[in-house]
Amino acid sequence: MAALGAHSEVGRLREVIVHRPDLSLRRLTPENCKALLFDDVLWVKRARQEHDVFVDALRERGVTVHLFGELLAETLALPEGRDWLLDRRVDASIVGYDMVGELRGWLDEMPAEQLASLLVDRICPRCR
Repeated sequence: MAALGAHSEVGRLREVIVHRPDLSLRRLTPENCKALLFDDVLWVKRARQEHDVFVDALRERGVTVHLFGELLAETLALPEGRDWLLDRRVDASIVGYDMVGELRGWLDEMPAEQLASLLVDRICPRCR
């Protein structure tokens, strides 16, 4: 098996991980877009349409497309994956000492797909 990675700028792309634009882009404003490394506020509906066309084009060319949200949900369905990620995201320095236990308990009870969506779209570190 070949090592994972991008080993050529011109070689054949075989697999890719993509993330469909969602709530995180709806949080862009004229005031915060530059700080979040965007040139301008995006039209989310159009960004989704363009993303879907791009993914379809990749698949038509034989590229295996992995959806980030699905990969994250699969990881969060594994107890050790969920623990590893939540141990790093639900930290007292991030959420406050008084909230750690309650927030962690709430997130631990959440279905993997819902938790993945929450982590990516609602508390994305670049979207704060």
